[in-house]
Amino acid sequence: MTDRLLEWMSFRRSGRVGDIASDLADTGATRRTVDDLATLGHIELLPGADWKIAPPVLAALPGRPDGGASAVLCGARTPGVLASLANACASAGVQLDTQAAAARPSVIRVMAGSNSGLAAVASAAGIPLQHDAALTLLACTPAIHDWPRTPCPMVAGRVETVRRFSRSRIGWIASTLAEATAARSGFFRIKRDWDWVSLLKTDVSECAYIDDRAGRLAAAAKLKAAAWTASSGALDLPGQLYPPAPIARALTLCTGFLPQYDAASRRISFAGVPPEILRLTLAITGLKLA
Repeated sequence: MTDRLLEWMSFRRSGRVGDIASDLADTGATRRTVDDLATLGHIELLPGADWKIAPPVLAALPGRPDGGASAVLCGARTPGVLASLANACASAGVQLDTQAAAARPSVIRVMAGSNSGLAAVASAAGIPLQHDAALTLLACTPAIHDWPRTPCPMVAGRVETVRRFSRSRIGWIASTLAEATAARSGFFRIKRDWDWVSLLKTDVSECAYIDDRAGRLAAAAKLKAAAWTASSGALDLPGQLYPPAPIARALTLCTGFLPQYDAASRRISFAGVPPEILRLTLAITGLKLA
């Protein structure tokens, strides 16, 4: 169903999340579907509730054990783009693999014997090739302690709900506005009459608006909460520490597939993460291996 959604967005080019028909988003969880499309590199999310389609690109995955090279198709996906890619692969004798993904667009991979083979397909199809996509993206991503934030005054007046992100519990706990105001540090979510705000405190008198996922990681700095399995390259994180969009996209571009969520352990797992991507991810997030 979301193959249809991605095609619709590719022709529409931009719009608002609220304009997306619920029957195109499979389960009706439109916002979550849109977030996943951004993580997969198909769209870019803009301030507010706007989106725009990303141009088609072949994002090269980390090197395969057999020495071959592969890439996934990200961005706009129209019949014309798919036909051009299929023809280019057929002409070059390169494998084009399409694998269904549950409730999300199919993952389309080009599997060649070498990087030069990928480059030849990309050139013939007229689709740009991004070498070392995951590593390149992480290299342009700021560390969490430098993550963009906007200084602001502390919330005052009547509020409906205040929550603090607990480092020890790796989750939200109830708090009060008085506690948030007096805190020297911490990450708080506060519901005002009309919206929620995410505030990171670095001193009693210093607070700033920050991306919610970045704020949680800032509160969890140096926490031994990550696990990595060398044989499979699986990087496991607590679900509450799902990384901000650029980091999640880079980790997803190690395979082209979204992370798996285990409801029992409440952890997420990104597959196929090589050592160099692991080291850079830990340096950016501030997390440590357990």
